[in-house]
Amino acid sequence: MDMNTTQTKTEYLTEAMIEQVNDRWKVNTIESGRSFYPRLSYKVAKKYVKVLQGRVNSDGSYETEGVFMFIDKETGAVYKPASYKAPAKGIRFYIDFLTDHPEIVDPYGSFLYVR
Repeated sequence: MDMNTTQTKTEYLTEAMIEQVNDRWKVNTIESGRSFYPRLSYKVAKKYVKVLQGRVNSDGSYETEGVFMFIDKETGAVYKPASYKAPAKGIRFYIDFLTDHPEIVDPYGSFLYVR
């Protein structure tokens, strides 16, 4: 995957993390025999990269379910969503860390809760 000239570092790292996570989730689904699996995608907004979670059904159709996390475009800070339009207060991770450790990203978003 090559970074194109219009993509920021944060967008590039987000794309890399999503690719790794989606691949792992798909393999886990196939190995466990489930009929659908979660899939992440993203949209770039004014201040944040909005990571969306959807579901791929057994017939190949895709349904968007909601916001999975927000990533600050400038700093790469990762936030849990408070709503569809806004993140919750408090940085949970940085995208660099999640790209290096995609195994902590689970389909339920539990890694985004403050412990």
